[in-house]
Amino acid sequence: MDYIGKRISIKRKESGETSIVILSSSGNRDKIKKLTFFIVFVLWSLSGIVVLTQYFLLKDQQQRVMLIVWMGFWAYFEYKIFKGMMWRNSGMEKIKIKERKLFYKRDVAGRGKIHVYDFDFIKDLRVLEPKEGFLEQMNDSYWVIAGERIAFDYYGKEIKFGIQLEADDAKALHKLIKSKI
Repeated sequence: MDYIGKRISIKRKESGETSIVILSSSGNRDKIKKLTFFIVFVLWSLSGIVVLTQYFLLKDQQQRVMLIVWMGFWAYFEYKIFKGMMWRNSGMEKIKIKERKLFYKRDVAGRGKIHVYDFDFIKDLRVLEPKEGFLEQMNDSYWVIAGERIAFDYYGKEIKFGIQLEADDAKALHKLIKSKI
């Protein structure tokens, strides 16, 4: 088994099949961030429960409607925080290259959908350079599942993977995949 950086492992088989696994976080270095993420999730959940209990004490219909709208926003962010926390705890990207096809899966605790891409229709495999700006910095933050570094065009649609890879790791992975395609 070969490694690229701290998060990417590569396994080659004699049949020509190549398997690549990109971990969502780099182990011990992220323990404090994982703990902080968990604390945010617990506090966010508790705040929603506290606000929800107030619904039954309200008499004014307008206040009840406002609280329902607020709970909708709360539920959305509860889902996003939970999804991000699960990604950081047990998420990985799996890429398999075999039989002139690229198989890609975002795996979270053994779940995820496998996408199959035929080599003949993969165009313009490239490394994406991080852009400047507030939104781009948010995409590179630990709390968000975004910031893909490698992309290709497939039937006119841009397919991205390699979430928050370091620049050198993304270039090395790009070179490996390009050599296989």
